[in-house]
Amino acid sequence: MNIEPTRLCVMDDIRDGPRRVVVEGEGLVVWMAADGQPRVFADRCPHRDARLSAGHVENGRLLCPFHLWAFDESGLYVGPDGVADPTCAVPGVPADVRDGAVWISRLPVRDPARCESP
Repeated sequence: MNIEPTRLCVMDDIRDGPRRVVVEGEGLVVWMAADGQPRVFADRCPHRDARLSAGHVENGRLLCPFHLWAFDESGLYVGPDGVADPTCAVPGVPADVRDGAVWISRLPVRDPARCESP
């Protein structure tokens, strides 16, 4: 869903870990990827609905705090074997950096699908 360009946070807010923001009633997680650029996902793990914003970033992946599921920069679940699973992902949206802040122009598509343990 397209929205007016919306400022989520300043880049400094995500240097130490993910941050939760709410836009038009939708919870989002903003985090910094290994390339130094922000990523914006729905703040919901597709495994058990935990808030990804309560997790942490490790080795360039966003880890869910509940079962430590890892998601790569594109939102794909990455298993313990290091292989991304294209059937399990967190919906995301492109983010822009302007004047030191993270901006989006649309919200992630709601995806009620759940991923099961491998």
